[in-house]
Amino acid sequence: MSQSKQQARSYLFVPANRPDRFDKAEASGADALILDLEDSVPAAEKQFARDAVVQWQQKASQRPLEIWIRINPLANAGISADLDAVMQARPTGVVLPKCEGVADVETLNQLLGKYEQIHGLPDQGIAVMAIATETPRALQRLHTFDQPMPRLRGMLWGAEDLAAALGLRSLRDQAGNYLSPALGARDRLLVACHACHVAAIDAVYTGLNDPAGLANEIRLHAAIGFTAKAAIHPNQIEVIHQGLQPSADDVAWAKEVIDALRDGEIAAGKVRGAMVDQPHLNAARRILSIAQRSQPPPSAL
Repeated sequence: MSQSKQQARSYLFVPANRPDRFDKAEASGADALILDLEDSVPAAEKQFARDAVVQWQQKASQRPLEIWIRINPLANAGISADLDAVMQARPTGVVLPKCEGVADVETLNQLLGKYEQIHGLPDQGIAVMAIATETPRALQRLHTFDQPMPRLRGMLWGAEDLAAALGLRSLRDQAGNYLSPALGARDRLLVACHACHVAAIDAVYTGLNDPAGLANEIRLHAAIGFTAKAAIHPNQIEVIHQGLQPSADDVAWAKEVIDALRDGEIAAGKVRGAMVDQPHLNAARRILSIAQRSQPPPSAL
């Protein structure tokens, strides 16, 4: 089973019917891959895609990055075949599209438990990531994500499917900025992630030839609490990693807070002329944890 030691910053989508791209994606520098059995795979190629994922995963008992499989929606006729492939591939987890509230995650949790038992795999060994903003009904039920759940490790939002569900071409204006329905979906999902104590994963940026726009969006969304971003091309990975890095000033502030509060030994103090207390200490620890994600491991002597 694939598992990274640190929380992933980047999730690169790869069509599962394109096994010729798997090795290149693995070498892209992404922290995680999402091998997609859903939207990017035509119906006639679904089984080929499942087989390709299983064969590629079985080539290596362990991979240096997380491997996720985006299955089809729960109501899809191919869900059983998808889960059979998941059990054979043994990925880090599955990505649930068109998720419409906690009930869908609970249903998937039960399904995975049954399949794990049938295949002799460890209980709760496969994690879940939910894409929970793709339909109007999903938005109405985001409030149900209000506490940690078994298997749930992250939630991802996106505006493309939501735009289609609303009968729109896009939920961005001509300058590339999100319109209000997308912003509402983004913010509600962000709060749900933090309520569930799971990774808040930002939507893909579809401008393949716009690294400046990608970098700007990453900085804006990292500033409000997103901890990772999905990608659709390997060229986006380095931009994502750089954009998610806290600034030197943020890191310096975090260290000052930890020093001022003696890493929690005292309740409150002053940093740069402002009072700091436990919430600031938690934020400081998070900033340093994120900053340390990109540091290479110490070389062996």
